[in-house]
Amino acid sequence: RLFLFAGDNGSEGEAGTNATPWNVALLIISFILICFGYNLMVTAFNATVFENPIVPKDMFGTSSGIIGALSILGFGIGTALGTMVTPFGYVSTYVVLAVLTSIAGFITVCTYKEERSDGYEVLPQGRVESGSQSYVSVSSSELNDEDDMLIIADSVSHAETKTESEAQVRVRRFEKLSWKVFVKNLADMWSPFKIHDFRWVFISRLFIQMGVYTVQEFLFYWVEDIIPMEGLSTATETSFLFIPVGLTAFISALVVGKLSDALGGKRKVFLFWSCMTMALLSILLSVTESYVIAMIIFAFFGFAIGVFMSLDYAIVCDVLPDDEHVARNLGVWHISIVLPQLFAAPLAGVILDAFQKLGKQTGVGNLGYIVLFVSTAFYFIVAALLFKKLKGVK
Repeated sequence: RLFLFAGDNGSEGEAGTNATPWNVALLIISFILICFGYNLMVTAFNATVFENPIVPKDMFGTSSGIIGALSILGFGIGTALGTMVTPFGYVSTYVVLAVLTSIAGFITVCTYKEERSDGYEVLPQGRVESGSQSYVSVSSSELNDEDDMLIIADSVSHAETKTESEAQVRVRRFEKLSWKVFVKNLADMWSPFKIHDFRWVFISRLFIQMGVYTVQEFLFYWVEDIIPMEGLSTATETSFLFIPVGLTAFISALVVGKLSDALGGKRKVFLFWSCMTMALLSILLSVTESYVIAMIIFAFFGFAIGVFMSLDYAIVCDVLPDDEHVARNLGVWHISIVLPQLFAAPLAGVILDAFQKLGKQTGVGNLGYIVLFVSTAFYFIVAALLFKKLKGVK
């Protein structure tokens, strides 16, 4: 809950300051802090999904679909806020965004019940677990009517109670923080990559997000250059494009997640055709110069991305072991969405500028956008083929 609170307040605070008309340097700093807060919050949230034993494995698809649908609903609210920019301005829009984020974060932090087992186990009396951690616990109904009393001690010999004969004794010794321990834990972060299916889930998700961020980050400029409409600002026009995306994605996320569970946990066939569909639609967008046609294409794109989002959590939960390193493993998994944020836009920008310049020389004015959407299709096709490599997923 601490990380949820810190990430939420950091991102919302910077969203509020982002509304201030500062210079470019401060805007960049503000945006970096927003991303830091968002990723901190999302990483902590990811752990809560899998760490609490409230969802049985045969409902991973259903629960993943619900999370995906709610995420899409959040994108829809953000899209609606985007239409406020023209009538109300950026300052009011960012303030509303910060307030809504604050309310949602407050509700999440207050309602999430954090159960700290801290890895304790019931050990035979007099036995100390070897290694850097060992425990002692005392159980007795005669101690102030408490069924379980927990004692923290350095060793078994230090744990003393009046009802020693009935006690189950255990101690826990914590490792002291040091650079050696820090480096060791940092090296252990990469241990999930030893799992065959996790590696391919990570890489396939990375390619999907490369495609998503390539479209997302340059959609505004594509709308402005290729399909502008009189009477609407580019921001509003772009926001309207996300309406069909949100509607169809919300429906497919709810339906496909549950359907996947009903079919015995089938994931790969849905993910494969989701990626292939997005690849085809990206190619169609590369030659589209009609706003109405673009709306139709984005409706189908929403359906396909909704399928992916409905199984995004489910497939990583399928391949990861249910152990005490859930937060770490899902944090590593989250890197697959962070890296595309760093590389997709710069790479796409280079492609766009280079081929737009070449297009002007060859008489194809929108060549840059054609190549951009084709490269997006390439990312989705690679992701689709990589899902075929999963061995332990149906």
